Amino acid sequence: MPITGFANSVVAPAIEYKAEGHVFGIGCKIFTIAGPVILFGVLTSWILGILFLIGKFLGIM
Repeated sequence: MPITGFANSVVAPAIEYKAEGHVFGIGCKIFTIAGPVILFGVLTSWILGILFLIGKFLGIM
């Protein structure tokens, strides 16, 4: 995904819910689209890192 597409997916919900206030509008809705993508990336990197560490200890890698 290009950087502009990621930025648009973060900013579009924030602009849409701006009328609800800074905390409940922008703060809560800013990652509705991009949040799951970020979470999946972080979780996958943790899992792969743990598997790599186990592989290093077992002498596989």
